[in-house]
This record gives sequence, C-alpha cells and structure tokens, in this order.
Amino acid sequence: MQLDVDRLSALGEYFDRLVDDGKMPGWTALVSQHGEVKYAAAGGMANIADSSPMKTDSVFRAWSLSKAMTSVAFMTLVEKGLVALNDPVADYLPSYAGLRVYRAGMAEAPVTEGLVEPMRIWHLLTHTSGLGYGSHQSHAVDTMYSGAGYALGVPAGVDLAAATEAWGSFPLRFQPGSAWNYGVSTDVLGRITEVVSGRSLDVHMKESLFEPLGLKDTGFHVDADQAHRYAEIYTPGENGGLDPLGLPVDTEVPVFLSGGGGIYTSAEDYISFLGMLVNGGRIGSTSDHVISPLTVESMRTNHLPGDVTLGSGYGYWPVPAINEVMNSVGFGLGFMTMKAPGQSHILTREGEYAWLSASSTNFFVDPSSGVAAIIVPQLFPSRTLPIMNRLRQFVYQSYR
Repeated sequence: MQLDVDRLSALGEYFDRLVDDGKMPGWTALVSQHGEVKYAAAGGMANIADSSPMKTDSVFRAWSLSKAMTSVAFMTLVEKGLVALNDPVADYLPSYAGLRVYRAGMAEAPVTEGLVEPMRIWHLLTHTSGLGYGSHQSHAVDTMYSGAGYALGVPAGVDLAAATEAWGSFPLRFQPGSAWNYGVSTDVLGRITEVVSGRSLDVHMKESLFEPLGLKDTGFHVDADQAHRYAEIYTPGENGGLDPLGLPVDTEVPVFLSGGGGIYTSAEDYISFLGMLVNGGRIGSTSDHVISPLTVESMRTNHLPGDVTLGSGYGYWPVPAINEVMNSVGFGLGFMTMKAPGQSHILTREGEYAWLSASSTNFFVDPSSGVAAIIVPQLFPSRTLPIMNRLRQFVYQSYR
C-alpha cells in the first residue's frame, strides 16, 4: 500500500483555509512511509506579531507529545535489564510504598484506603497508576494537586525529584491498574529514569534518543540564538481573533525537567522519531537500533487490563475529539492504540497508535502500512477544532 502524494495536497488546502478564515495561526504537517518523508508542507504564521512564517523546522512545545519520547527513552533502560515493567515503583521511590487511595469525601478531608497491590512501572507507562493532573479539576484529588501549586506545572524552584515526592503525598484516584486516568505518570517515570540511569533526565534522553536519531532541534530548552524559530501558541480571543498565550521560552535547562510535557522539538525532528518507531526502532538506514522491534511492538500493543478503555472507570480526557473514540481505544506503553476502528466513527485502522497535545499537535502511526503523520497547528486548547480527525481523513484517503 502506497501513498498518493498528489492526494495529500488536500491536507494543505484544508489547513490553509483555516488560516485564511482566522481560525488558526499557522500549521506544518509531515507524512512519511517507512521512515521516508513523502509530504512536507507549512502555511500561515509561526508568530503573527512579527510575521514569521511557519516552517517544517519551526520549533514548538511538544507538551504531551513529550510523553512518547520519554517512554521510549525509558524503555532503553528496560532493555538493559536495569528496571522491569512489573517492578514496584517503591523499589525506586521508597516513599511510594506508603501510597493511599481516595475513597470518598472532600479534598480537605478525604477518606482513603491502603494499596491492594503496589503501583508498578507499567502502571506509569499506561496511565493506570491512579496519579492525577491538577489542571483537570474533575476529581477531589485534582483539587488537592492544584491547592498545593500543582495545577499548571509545578511551584517555582521545584525540581523533578521534589515534585515526584509531592505527588506521592496525595491520595491516588483509584487502585493502580483498575482504571485509566491521564496524569503525571510520565513525569514520575522521568524521575525513575534519573534514579535508574544515574543521570538527569535531559542527559539520558539526549544520549539515548536525541543524539542517536540526529534530532538537532529537540531538548528541554531552546538555545537563545534559535529562539526566533519558536512558534507561538494561540488561543481563540473574545472578539473572534487569535490571542498569543505568551509563554516564556526556556533558553536554559529548566529547574523542573518534565518528561510529560517539557520537550521542545520540530516537526522534522518528530517525524524522524516516528520513522524510527515505524522501522522497528532502527536508526535511519543503519543497522543500529534505539530499541528493538519487539519492544516497539509491545509499546504499541494495548496493555490495559480487562475491559478498561480510555473511556471506562475514572478515565478522563477533556477533549471532544478524544471523547468520540475513547471507548474504542486502549493504551500501550506510552501510546494510545486503536482497538475497534468501527466503533470510533473516524477513518482509522486497528493497531494504529497515536497521541496529541493541548496545543492541538498530534501524530499517528499506522504500522500495517509504515505510514506516520504529524500536524502542528499551535492552537490551544485542542478541543478548538477537530484536527486529530481531519489529519487521519486526509492521510488515509491518500492510500493507494
């Protein structure tokens, strides 16, 4: 099965219309097959104020697309036998041996119970750990996070080790392994990466993933002389226009290294990362691997227990595009994976794996055809437009 590149032009035409209509600042998209880029295009502005055009190598905040990279970098440690998926998290974070689980009550006086089974490494990779996200505000536990300063990010001056200890002081939303909930699991995984590797998270990821793949624009900060390439994130304004979020760009390594959302990258770099996954962990056309083909296969395979899906139990994701499909998908070791395409009501295929970020950037990989695609719209929040669905429509309709 091959891509008809001419038919992919419909993708650019659609997103250019959104720019012309003032619904999107700019965009870039890349589509590859078996690691070879077949389509690369961009339109609109990376920064409206200074008329900087969006390019395929514009630097953007990966935000939650960081999670896939952090998960792969962690699996290099699993392959070395330094850690195992069934290991209790408390083996590496002793304070997590005394975790409590929320049962009832207000955030100020919760009723809790002890662990039935320990939180394990695979619970972090699959978001079944019970850890929360203060920004969601859908549960009493989220209120506890935000009340302590962990709503959007972490308090000033707090590093990854301290944040991880703080998260462990709050009750879990549920018993580990019993449900799915999007939270700080990947950040905790990043801290365990530091403990196991003996290196800071940024150093481990640079040496195990970024440098081997030749990702020149990917890391936890943007060099000051490259900050002009940064693509601003915009949000719909009150009067129908687009307002910049105006977040400061990290030009030095930050105090808090967030494996769950702290990476900067470019679409060109990220499609190279996806190409590595498509090719079974292989680095380009070489015989070297970041991870093995069987590790990739395991990562893209559903690991959720029983009938748990992203829409069952305490599963929560505040984005309509995901809400439409969450009962038809599972989750692997760092990736959402499609289980029942016919129940999703979007163009997709069984076994497709994917993820998205709050700025509407999202990717998917179709292992059966070797196709990978990423779209970078820089539009917050991700519920603003149905971008995840549209990317699939344009890419899948181009199959021949």
